[in-house]
Amino acid sequence: MNLIISLPKEITMSEKRSYNYLALRGAGVDDMEYVEQFGLDPNSAYSNKINEDMLQYNYDKAVEGGMEPKKAAEIKRNAERDIRELLAKNGMLK
Repeated sequence: MNLIISLPKEITMSEKRSYNYLALRGAGVDDMEYVEQFGLDPNSAYSNKINEDMLQYNYDKAVEGGMEPKKAAEIKRNAERDIRELLAKNGMLK
């Protein structure tokens, strides 16, 4: 048996499953595009953490922009529910 042949091949970005909101809705948007565009942690890509980070980013921006924290938190909770539903529809809920 050749050891090199038995090792798994490296997974390319195109083979990784994106978890971002737009990808969950069928758009061809890679998680790394969110990471680069919004300055998110690259370790959150290809997991639901991308959505958690993006929701927090949007919450922070809304509050910084003058929205009441209570209202921003309500919007965030509603978005979290919507994302959970999309994850479930796509068989990605963990």
